[in-house]
Amino acid sequence: MRQQKVLTAAALALMLVLATVIPGLAQSTTKKLSTNFTLVNLGSSTATGIASYYKPDGTAWGDGEESFTINDPLGQLIFRQYYPAGELGNPSLTDGNGSVVVLADQPLAAVVQIQARGQDPTTNGAYSGFDGGDTSFYVPLVARKLSTASGLGNSQIIVQNTGEIPAAIEIEMINADATSRYIKTSTVQPGASFYYDLDLESAANVPDNWYGSAVARTTTVDASIAVVSNFFTGHAMQTFNGFSSTSPGTEFFAPLFTARLANSLSTVIAVQNLSGGPIPAGGVEVSCTPDPGLTGYDPLTMYNTAEIGDTASYFFNPVTDLTIPAGFYGACRINSGSADIVSFVQMRFIAQGEAAAYEAIPAGGTAGQAIIPLMAKRLSNGFATVATIQNKTASTIYVDLTYMPSAEYTGSSTPVQINGVEIGPYGSLLQNLRTVDGVTDLPAGWYGSLTVTSQGGEAIDSFVQLTFARFINPSIPSGDNFMAHNGFTQ
Repeated sequence: MRQQKVLTAAALALMLVLATVIPGLAQSTTKKLSTNFTLVNLGSSTATGIASYYKPDGTAWGDGEESFTINDPLGQLIFRQYYPAGELGNPSLTDGNGSVVVLADQPLAAVVQIQARGQDPTTNGAYSGFDGGDTSFYVPLVARKLSTASGLGNSQIIVQNTGEIPAAIEIEMINADATSRYIKTSTVQPGASFYYDLDLESAANVPDNWYGSAVARTTTVDASIAVVSNFFTGHAMQTFNGFSSTSPGTEFFAPLFTARLANSLSTVIAVQNLSGGPIPAGGVEVSCTPDPGLTGYDPLTMYNTAEIGDTASYFFNPVTDLTIPAGFYGACRINSGSADIVSFVQMRFIAQGEAAAYEAIPAGGTAGQAIIPLMAKRLSNGFATVATIQNKTASTIYVDLTYMPSAEYTGSSTPVQINGVEIGPYGSLLQNLRTVDGVTDLPAGWYGSLTVTSQGGEAIDSFVQLTFARFINPSIPSGDNFMAHNGFTQ
């Protein structure tokens, strides 16, 4: 790859799927979408790197690449594909979709935002970048022209070639009863991405009003891929990462679960069975603990009420399951006994038609530091974030939080340190930058990155909500102003 002319063989890579202004990335939405991505330096010294841009056919996109430097450990840079040519994030890119491979001499983390900028109603989504590929990925929810309460549901599955040789790929659609529906095939060049839009698929292959799950794989020896899914319902978009072949486990965390809140937010926990056989009714337990700030609610336990076939998915849905008490919110553990599963969480503001998604967090691990590349407090355009930190242990822990201002931030360049914050057993901690009194150490207009470190080295993880709030900026367009993505650990 051309980046190796500049960086050493020890360079670390990130893979990202991007778009400049393009009608809907394909046909699942009529919006014109564009992207930006944020990199955060996870290393101990200055990070120097190159971002290489690819069209879907594997040829150079625009000038093909641009160099960058992130001076401070935990510092970040924002690359905007909608900026004028020559500015960071747009090395003379033409309108269209494509992908990026980022190489650097320090470890990095990245988050990508997908936005229908300047459009009313609008659409927004976000996902975390990949630091490597795999031979196969699972997508627990896929739909084609599905009737939903928020509008017609369509999936777009994006497969990026993360290796250095052309990769033959196949995307298998799986019915709700675990039988195979259809297989889409293609060949993807190194660094490039294949965009599979279910709205464009023939009804003879995948019928209208269909939903199920999917497996994307490469059939080329020594090739590797990464997978992102966009799930559109009307103006809303839920963007989430596919799950690699090493992801399945028997226990996961959902740091934030809500049921019919006053603001209409409900979260749906999707569980895909990857055990090789059926999971019987009652085989998956979801145990939820009320948030420490919530009074009058008892712990909640839910079980799957129907068998889950192999590779099929089951949904714990507080929108339709009225046995789940309205107003409940807290953190949940998902346990499937000895059966391997993966899980993700759909977040839906039913009244506003807004939606987002994040991947459930696997139990175990030893990472005592969680990193969120982009945090913002009440920016003038209405943008603000809410981070949720998950305690993955059965003990009370204490964490230290470091808010590192962006290099672009014009206020104080001094990091803000908040130490000794308590998180209960298997509990979660909210850092809410949407409200005036949330994290009062930060002024309105602040933006940068957040690093959370457990004082005793206990395992933690995180996810973040990114929102454009009308109560901050009343001129924000209608539609989907809501995004979410997982944080990073090290």
